[in-house]
Amino acid sequence: MLGQFEDDLRYMHDVLGVTQLSGHYWVCGGMLLGWAREGSILAHDSLDADFGVADEDFQRLVSAAPELVRAGFKAHRRFMNNDGDITELTFMRHGACFEFFRFYPRAGNLRYFVYADGPDGAVEAQGSVPDQPIVPFDFVGRSWLKHEDHDLELRANYGNWEVVDKEWSYMDDHALDDRCVWKHPDFDWRGELDGLR
Repeated sequence: MLGQFEDDLRYMHDVLGVTQLSGHYWVCGGMLLGWAREGSILAHDSLDADFGVADEDFQRLVSAAPELVRAGFKAHRRFMNNDGDITELTFMRHGACFEFFRFYPRAGNLRYFVYADGPDGAVEAQGSVPDQPIVPFDFVGRSWLKHEDHDLELRANYGNWEVVDKEWSYMDDHALDDRCVWKHPDFDWRGELDGLR
């Protein structure tokens, strides 16, 4: 399964390489952690790839979505925050998720949203990581982009990221600093590519 995931990562990279999104998204989350700590995809997180897209480039992602769908990536989920903005688009291929998070600049940081079911209902959580330049790095046979100081970003998300914590969940993200009731818990995309903002 890991070999298929890596093949699909390379395929996705190449598909996006001829779209307006090329050069305007970066690796983050567990994929960045795997590269930094182990030099490989995390064995326990081999069906999930996280990418960031700046708010100003979100329409580039929207315009690239049909190319991904034509290439065999299913338009899987789209998440809307309480302000009515789409903050994440997720694609599926061979059982793996390819997640694109929208990052909003604010006072030298980048804000993002994640969502979960909680004991009292659906939860919207906001996180913040330092805004940084993006730089190239090589991983799984392709050149990607990441934030320049990956240690700074990974510490913001994971704390002591060099130590394996198999119990960690994305809602344990150290950068999450605001949680509230999520008003739009319907995240099914239903293949609709138009009207995303």
